[in-house]
Amino acid sequence: MVSPSTKRRAVDAMVGTVPCTVAEGCRALGLARSSYYRESKKGAKKKSMEERIKEISEANLRFGYRRVGHALLKEGLQVNVKAVQRVRRQLGLGVVCRQRKLRRAGTSTSLRRRASRPNEVWSWDFVADQTARGTRIRVLTLLDEYTREWLGVRVDWSIRATDVKGVLESAMEKYGRPEHIRSDNGPEFVAHEIQTWLKAEGIGAMYITPGSPWENGYIESFHGKFRVSV
Repeated sequence: MVSPSTKRRAVDAMVGTVPCTVAEGCRALGLARSSYYRESKKGAKKKSMEERIKEISEANLRFGYRRVGHALLKEGLQVNVKAVQRVRRQLGLGVVCRQRKLRRAGTSTSLRRRASRPNEVWSWDFVADQTARGTRIRVLTLLDEYTREWLGVRVDWSIRATDVKGVLESAMEKYGRPEHIRSDNGPEFVAHEIQTWLKAEGIGAMYITPGSPWENGYIESFHGKFRVSV
């Protein structure tokens, strides 16, 4: 069922676009002319309330009708939240959602490369697990993409960028220096400290496309076997 207020807006649209009078528009839509003109007799108090609803909504774009209604109540105005919702709908006012923050991506220093010899490309990544008591832990693993050899690991409740660097330094002492190292865009890997250190050591950083773990397939496959073994 179409409400009188909707019919009134339809009559206004017809008069503005089709060469017809208000009487003809009301007759076509089955709306009494008295009902059409009743809109213009809106009380000053109601008009003032609608203006205030519009002002609060435009000043606070993330407010829904409930928060707008609460703001009016704090001002000492008696209003029904459903009436606020109806007014906002008539005025075409809605909630503006917050945009999702874009995830920072690391800057790769070389094109995507497939390892053809040992120490050409290493990979590192995190895998989450939990103890028998249910406590969450993080595991950092490091491997050589050519030999598929496991080069280093660190298990802790929390692993920071300095811890990540320590794992790589220990592996380099034992296996030599890699030419490149591949990782995702986790905050530990894209940290300024890590990127600066890799550059100083002459190691090329290769970051996969965000949300594309298959680009780091060797270590993802290793994690699958690692979970089973532990």
